[in-house]
Amino acid sequence: MKTAAFIVTLVCCCLMFFVKRETKAALLIMGAMTLTIVDIPGVPLHKANFILQVAFLLSEWRNLPRHFIGLRDIPYIWIALLIVIFSSLLAAFTSQYVGITETIKSELLFKYFALVYAFWAVKNEKSLKPVLQISIYCLIVLTIFAILNYIEKNATFVNALTEGKTSKIYEGVALGDVFTENARFRVQSMFKSPFDYGYICAAMLILHIHGWYRHLESKTAFVIALVCCSFGILISGCRIVWVSIVLSVVSYSMWVFQLSRNVMYGMIAMILMIMSYYTIPAVEDKVNKVTDIFVENSETSGSSIQLRMSQYMYVLIYTEGNEWLGLGKGYWNQTFSEDQEAVSGLQGVESVILGYLLERGVIGLILWAIPYTIIFIYFWKNRKKRKTLTGLGCSILTLYLVFSIGTGELASVYPTMLLLGMAMKMIEYKKRRTMLYAVLLKIMKSKNLTYKQQLGLILKALRK
Repeated sequence: MKTAAFIVTLVCCCLMFFVKRETKAALLIMGAMTLTIVDIPGVPLHKANFILQVAFLLSEWRNLPRHFIGLRDIPYIWIALLIVIFSSLLAAFTSQYVGITETIKSELLFKYFALVYAFWAVKNEKSLKPVLQISIYCLIVLTIFAILNYIEKNATFVNALTEGKTSKIYEGVALGDVFTENARFRVQSMFKSPFDYGYICAAMLILHIHGWYRHLESKTAFVIALVCCSFGILISGCRIVWVSIVLSVVSYSMWVFQLSRNVMYGMIAMILMIMSYYTIPAVEDKVNKVTDIFVENSETSGSSIQLRMSQYMYVLIYTEGNEWLGLGKGYWNQTFSEDQEAVSGLQGVESVILGYLLERGVIGLILWAIPYTIIFIYFWKNRKKRKTLTGLGCSILTLYLVFSIGTGELASVYPTMLLLGMAMKMIEYKKRRTMLYAVLLKIMKSKNLTYKQQLGLILKALRK
């Protein structure tokens, strides 16, 4: 199984130099779906997704200057990335736990910069076709491993790819066996975390809903994607994933479709119910008792809102005197690996907000929020003329924000950046086409050009 994963990774890297650019985008998505835990020994960077991104950049080496020039006219992207760069470098220089090189590699080049890689890889909305097609096969593979995981009560693929590694929390337990004896069994499929499995299924469901609505895939393909994604979302056993996908679908529907007043009220009521679940312990306790019916040997424990408040209080205690810049990026992992009791009250820091307050302080949290705010403003400003594409981007952004605030980022940033980059590029393509048609119309009306000259300019413009 490990050998097969290595071969698939290397084949995908080689294909980057031969396939069309939109297929390269599909390969990047495939890596985010199925190769997250693949490490290839003896190769620089090791991680499969790192190597795939390097292969993509090398395959586009001659076009990089043109790609960078293309970003110059889109301030919403380069300003957001400049803030991310500043935030990451600030975190590296003010932390004793991580180095500048590691930060540039894992935080920038192979994480947030995926936004521009995806932006470069696609051209227009039709570029989603290979992405949708390849993601179907990935979803089928994920589902097969998820079924095996559910039946055998351990993640076979995870154990095979992480042989010799054990959990930090459950000492001596293989990474694919973490939930075998757990009171609340969760399915990991091909991921270390069941939350990541649920998240990728939720993200792909949003993408396929958009693809089906825009007639980019057949009804049969959509049904397969719907079944696989729904199965993954449910069987992952992660309530925050369930909440995230509901809010994302509601966001897409309210953004894209003309809804009646009753439907709108119903959606608003649903959002209020979900918010009350996370803010009112009594409501959460009642819902948990209902949802636990579907989970074998489940035991409903304390309210999550109470746990978050407890974690928040501990964060305030730990960061006293260091509120602005936090205790340093990597503090949690380093301290937890050395002395678990020293950070026992934090209990995993289950929110991106708590994580940033702990390690990067108030300044770090503000710098985290600004780029996503800029991206949202971009979608909002283009919503009237590009309803469906901005709806896709906004729903993916909603999915990520709800998920990360509810349980932490985990491995959600990379696939999120890929999908947001694709959405933004497709919006820009539509805008450029509209401007092009306007220019062509002026040319056609011009009396100073002959018919032959007008035709030549039109053909030249279309080739661009």
